[in-house]
Amino acid sequence: MMDKQEGNKGDTRFKKGTDIGKEYRWKKGESGNPNGRRNAYTDLIKEFSFSKVGERERREVVIAKLFQLAERGDLRAIQFIVERLEGKALERQERTTKSEPIQVMVIDEE
Repeated sequence: MMDKQEGNKGDTRFKKGTDIGKEYRWKKGESGNPNGRRNAYTDLIKEFSFSKVGERERREVVIAKLFQLAERGDLRAIQFIVERLEGKALERQERTTKSEPIQVMVIDEE
């Protein structure tokens, strides 16, 4: 009787470059799940943001309000605008590679 691993040694069906199952594979740039569940709230918000209030779209009204807040000194509005334009600031952490023991200081209170 042949061992499972021995039987697969000569099997080339699943090696890269074979044409088996090629007609079922996704094409480059094609979604793996084109009919997948969509986020209904995101769709509604996008649709609503393009609706008009007077002569302007709602998203334009919201952005104008955001800039008004920033001009009045609202730090959260300023931060939001800067992060959207420049990206979030990177956090830096300093690490040491020293392998010295940690020193503990004991202070006696008298």
